[in-house]
Amino acid sequence: MRRSPLVVMTAALALSVLAGCSDDEEKAAAPPGAAPSASEQQEAPASEAPSAAPKADRTAPGGGSGADAFLPFGVSATGFGPYQVAETQADMLDSELVEGLADTAGCAAGTGSVLYGSPKVFFAQGKLVLVRTASASARTASGVGVGSTLAEAQAAFPAGQALTGTAGAQGWQVADGANALLFEATGDRVTAVSSGVTTSVEKNFTTGSGC
Repeated sequence: MRRSPLVVMTAALALSVLAGCSDDEEKAAAPPGAAPSASEQQEAPASEAPSAAPKADRTAPGGGSGADAFLPFGVSATGFGPYQVAETQADMLDSELVEGLADTAGCAAGTGSVLYGSPKVFFAQGKLVLVRTASASARTASGVGVGSTLAEAQAAFPAGQALTGTAGAQGWQVADGANALLFEATGDRVTAVSSGVTTSVEKNFTTGSGC
């Protein structure tokens, strides 16, 4: 026998009302302080869930943690901060760590991010070969850097050698394999530090030219 739609709807409505009454009776019968039912626990608002901890920003000084972290203003023979030998020009541009690149005879020179004191950055064949910084925050692991005396740099790196730059500037270069760290001094104070491929470091300091 076929039932009319109205009968079906009326029956469904009655069942719904009865179910509602049953729920009300269960809630009323629950003693004070009773543990909430499973259905009530599921209805807790999502906003009560603990939020995830914010992630560190590796593009800013001090970002990152553990093995991925780097000293934001650490300088060595291989580079300064994120400006390390063999980093690609494309990656530096994508990370907005360099701008204003001008290519002259295969040597591209640009300016690094203001977050790192706007160092001068040089690329040859698309890879970083030299970075020069005058930032007072640039420091080696031993604490020597811009603002230190030339004597302090020589004492920290006694195996270095003296170089003479353009206009008679003094330099103390420390070799480390194929790379070098150079302390540039005016008078008795270190005014800039260069690091990168040894031939590029020497050429830039003694001739003033790029790579």
